[in-house]
Amino acid sequence: MASFTHQCGVNYIMHQFSHGKLTNPVTEFPVLIPGLPPLEHQDLPYFGSNIPYHFAYVCTQFSNVNQADYVLVNTFCELEKEVVDEFSKHLPVLTVGPTVPTFYLDRRVVDDKEYGIASADNDPSICLNWLNSKPARSVIYASLSSVRSASFGEKQLEELALALKNSNYYFLWSVKHFEAEKLPKNFNEEASDKGLLVPWTPQLEVLSSEAVGCILSHCGWNSSLEAISLGVPIVAMPQFIDQQPNAKFIQDVWKVGIRVKHDRNGLATREEIGRCIKEVMEGETGKEIKENAMKFSNLAKAAVSEGGSSDTNLNYFVSKMTSSS
Repeated sequence: MASFTHQCGVNYIMHQFSHGKLTNPVTEFPVLIPGLPPLEHQDLPYFGSNIPYHFAYVCTQFSNVNQADYVLVNTFCELEKEVVDEFSKHLPVLTVGPTVPTFYLDRRVVDDKEYGIASADNDPSICLNWLNSKPARSVIYASLSSVRSASFGEKQLEELALALKNSNYYFLWSVKHFEAEKLPKNFNEEASDKGLLVPWTPQLEVLSSEAVGCILSHCGWNSSLEAISLGVPIVAMPQFIDQQPNAKFIQDVWKVGIRVKHDRNGLATREEIGRCIKEVMEGETGKEIKENAMKFSNLAKAAVSEGGSSDTNLNYFVSKMTSSS
């Protein structure tokens, strides 16, 4: 058995690399893979400055996957049907997601809502009480990095901070200590009338708050799938590995968000970030995005409900495992 935590499309792309159907670096565009949209350079997985090492490491995960009797993927069929159908021609794929506590989806286990680590330093009531004081769909939730290696540079953080400060919306920003050090001087104090900066958030509780209008995200798969499952539109600012293809699907396939563009220097400016936020929150494109977000949220809940696609696949897998033991 193999289990992959990326979306099925990313797994399929890496399977193509691992088995020599795509070469690294890719030199001809668009990349055409059955079941996937045409992919440009910015849509492919990016492995950072140490590309050969990271690329080889990820490819090793697929080196013997053909020997697996079952390949479990954290997605749901209705979200990625075309790529699931194509990938299933190569591997015995079973979609079993979203792997989100049932409290937020089908509620079959009403107490199943723990999904993270809380401590004395991570008090969830701080941001939840703040959210409860805000009008419906008036808050931007910004959560862009959880590890230092994926953190933005000082200039990019400044542009991001000023985009949030200059917007017409409240914002809740999960800012790790290694990012807070790079923020403009006195930013926290100057933005305190409309923004709250915290080192940690209970993300699912935040995303399920009526106050949240969108998430500004780096597009890691966990965060992306959680937002999709809870019907929250996405402003995408991908950085590396699977985040680029995730952003491609978010904007162009599922149409549940907008991808921030970079200028010729590779910078996402405050104006561009602000434009994307405004479009998602109140623009014409934003209306379609909200409708699609709710559509896929309902499909996610149906997938894990009794008799749904993921529920059926998981029951099938368990029955096969227990019958063979």
